[in-house]
Amino acid sequence: STSACRLAFSGRLVEKVDPLKDASRIRIFTPKEKRGIVSRQGDPYRRDDDQKVVRYELFGDELFKKETNMKLFVGMMLVTETGDIGEIKSSFGTSGKFRVWFPAGTDAKEGDPLILKFKRYAHDEKKEMHQDLVLPSARVGTRIEIQPKSKKKKTSTKVVVGEVVNLKGDLLDNGKHTVAIVSGFFTPEINIRERVGTKVVIPSTKEEGKIAGPFGKAGKCKVNFEEGVSAEVGAKAELHS
Repeated sequence: STSACRLAFSGRLVEKVDPLKDASRIRIFTPKEKRGIVSRQGDPYRRDDDQKVVRYELFGDELFKKETNMKLFVGMMLVTETGDIGEIKSSFGTSGKFRVWFPAGTDAKEGDPLILKFKRYAHDEKKEMHQDLVLPSARVGTRIEIQPKSKKKKTSTKVVVGEVVNLKGDLLDNGKHTVAIVSGFFTPEINIRERVGTKVVIPSTKEEGKIAGPFGKAGKCKVNFEEGVSAEVGAKAELHS
């Protein structure tokens, strides 16, 4: 046999209702919600009563479609995940974004949810959205001035390609020469002495040297390599300036 349980309720009859005739008087509703996100924060403020950094204005997205008539939603309230309540003030642009004002401030960040909570009553032919949220009292703050970040100037390195035409100097213990003669960096009219100390790199061997001075009168130069150079004649050289 199946076990059964009986429940009994008692109360005071307030009014008689005929469900067939008075269905609209019975306030049955379904709680609903729609979700968007914070797409942009407004200016930061330091709230006077607790010194907390908050935003009074947020910009939201992903709650409405581009073609939505935003006038129908102006004045409705949104809630953050932490319970801060704000009011939709206007649309923002033409892509369905919107502006929300939080009179008490909020610490919601970009990407955080913005929740539109409402009730929809049964037998409501207009299918209106009803809210019982209450905006909090204003909590004023002082705007925080943000110092603009200084842009660092990008320094570009100019590279001139030349060729090792000869190897000179004493041989080191590692078997490498200490001097390379390079052509192609300069034209004959350039004063190479003004470029003494400029870095030279041999890409094939990753060896670095410095210009020591001119060699002859055809624009060739001497490059010193303290640890020696193992590049062969004909190897590419790069002048970094």
